[in-house]
Order: sequence, then C-alpha cells, then structure tokens
Amino acid sequence: MELSQDTPLSLPLFLLNDEIESRDIEAPDVVLNVVLDEALLANLCQNPNTEQSVSITLEQYQLEVLTPAFSGLLESSHQAQLLLNHGPVLSAVLSNDAEQMFISPPMEMMPTFDLGEEVEEE
Repeated sequence: MELSQDTPLSLPLFLLNDEIESRDIEAPDVVLNVVLDEALLANLCQNPNTEQSVSITLEQYQLEVLTPAFSGLLESSHQAQLLLNHGPVLSAVLSNDAEQMFISPPMEMMPTFDLGEEVEEE
C-alpha cells in the first residue's frame, strides 16, 4: 500500500471475536476512513524496531458501517488508532463504550513523498 499526503485512507475493520480468522476479507463490518494530513503522514513514516510498535490516536475520522448489526456504532462513543509495526506494517483498531473492538488486517505500506520537484525532460 502506498500512502501520500492529503489522500484518503480506507481500512476494513472486523469485529474481534473467535470467528475473525474465518471471516471473508472482502466483507468487513466497518470501514475506517481518514485523510492523511501532514502530521499523520509524518507519524506513519516511522519504521519501529521488531519489538516495538507505534500507536497513533486519530482525532478525525469517519466510519462507514457495512454490517447492520453495528449501526449503533455511529451514535455511540468510539476511539480509533492506527498501529504501526516493524515492516512498516499498518493496522487499525476501533473500540467503543460497549467494549467491542474492531481490527483491520495488517497491511505492508510505504509512504511516498511529493517534494515539489519536477523532473525536467530534455
């Protein structure tokens, strides 16, 4: 996955329970949408050591509920974080007041940068 500034990032989230291993990756319960601003992208440009991870709390994000059973999630209080592990590997976690936790599959990623330099063609 490539990441660039001011682009949307959508991560599929699945309810964390005993059945998560058998879930269809194409049928998430919720989708977490966040725009990669400069500060968030700077945080994602880290590559933690193998024993470390970086947790980034999201201040602004949107949820798209795909499983009707979780429609109440939009009205309840919830928190979202991006987790960065060695690789770098990105995943997301969403938790709510009902103590439900949703996670995304880990995805390898590589931030890209637009330095504003144009290549001159001869």
